[in-house]
Amino acid sequence: MLTSLIAALSKQVCPYCFEPYRLGQAPFRCVSPGSRCAPERDEVRAAKWGENLALGRVLPERGAFHRQTICPACGQRSGKRLCPHCHMEQPHTVGCYRSFIFAIIGAKEAGKSHYLAVLIEQIKKQLGPTLGILLEPMNDATIRRYRQDFYEPLYEHGSVIRATHSALSDRRVQMPLIYSLTLTSRSGSGARRIRGVVTLVFFDTAGEDLDDEDVMATVNKYIYRADGILLLLDPLQLRRVRAKLDCSVALPEVNTETATILERTTKLIRLGRDLPLTRPIDAPLALAFSKFDAVEGLLDPQLQLNAASHHDHGFDRADFEAVNAEMQALLAEWDSGQIQQAAETHYRRFGFFGISALGCSPLGGGRVPRILPRRVEDPFLWLLHCHGLVPARDRS
Repeated sequence: MLTSLIAALSKQVCPYCFEPYRLGQAPFRCVSPGSRCAPERDEVRAAKWGENLALGRVLPERGAFHRQTICPACGQRSGKRLCPHCHMEQPHTVGCYRSFIFAIIGAKEAGKSHYLAVLIEQIKKQLGPTLGILLEPMNDATIRRYRQDFYEPLYEHGSVIRATHSALSDRRVQMPLIYSLTLTSRSGSGARRIRGVVTLVFFDTAGEDLDDEDVMATVNKYIYRADGILLLLDPLQLRRVRAKLDCSVALPEVNTETATILERTTKLIRLGRDLPLTRPIDAPLALAFSKFDAVEGLLDPQLQLNAASHHDHGFDRADFEAVNAEMQALLAEWDSGQIQQAAETHYRRFGFFGISALGCSPLGGGRVPRILPRRVEDPFLWLLHCHGLVPARDRS
C-alpha cells in the first residue's frame, strides 16, 4: 500500500517520449469499440508520432488516486491512461509500482539486438524459475515486435538479427519493449507470494544514433532518464585486441570507438540531468564485453570469466567481484585504462562483465549454428541488485 501511494504521488516518466508528468495530469482513452463509441483523430498523438489514426476518444484526467474514468459519450469504464505529452498508452501498473528504464547501448555491430533477444529468453526459461522472477510483455506492440524482430529471426530461422535502423528513419525504433517483472518468493506452504512488481523498459538503439551528439540529444533522451545503463563493448573494436588476434578471427569493420560512445553518453546524461562535473552520476553503469567467445584464445583458462555464473539463490556477489577485477585487468592491457578511468570519474556505481549472447561466430550467410549463451544475465542482475530488486548471495 505504501509503495502504491508513493508511486501515485511521485513523478512518472513516459516510456515513449520520456517526459515526466504527475499521475493526476494523465488523461484516459475510451476503450469501447468504434461501433459503440465513435473514434476520433488524436491530434496530440498525430503531432508527436505522425500516426493518422482514429482512436478512442480522449477522456479528462481524474487525479492520481482514480484508477478509472467513465466515457460521457457511451458510459464505458476505462482504465487506459495516456501520457499527457504524447498520448501513448501507459503501462497498466503506472502509479502502482516503480518503472525502471534500462538503456542498452553500444557501437554499431556490438551485438545489442542479439544480447536483448537472448537475455529475454534466459530470464523466461532459466533465470526466472530459479529466482522467482516472472517476465511478461505489457502490451501487444511488445509481443509483436519482439516476436518479429528478435525471436523469429534468431530462434526459429537460425539467422542473425538485422541491424537496427536509425530512429531518424524508422520511428518504430523509438518504441520500447515494455515488460512487467514480478518478483515472488515461496511461503512455508510452497505457494508463491508476490513481493514486488516493476516495469522494465528496454531499448535497442542503432549504433549510428550514438555517432553524433545532436542526434543522441534528439532521439535518445531515454538515456539520461535511464535508471541503469548497459553499455556493450565489442572487444574486436579495440586496436590492441585486433593486433593480437591477427587473422585468427574474422574482424568487423572499425566503428566508433567505445571510449567515444561512453564520453558522449556521459555528456548527454550530465546535460539532461543538469549535473555538474563534481557530482557523480547515480545511474549504475554496466560495461559488458560482448562476443567474448571470439577472444577466448587471449585469456588464461583459469580465469573466473571462463566459469559459468550461478545465481540460483540471488546475485552472486563473489563471482561479480572476481569477474569485475579480471575484466578491469584485461581492459588495462587492451585499452590503456581510458574506459575504466572514465567510469571511475563519472559514475557512482559501475561494473565490468564479459558475455557472449550466441556463444559462437555466425557462419556464412549470417547463419547461426547454435545458441550457447554465456553470462548474459550477469549485467542485468547486477542492475537489478543495484536497485535492491534482487538480493546478493554471498558464498559461505
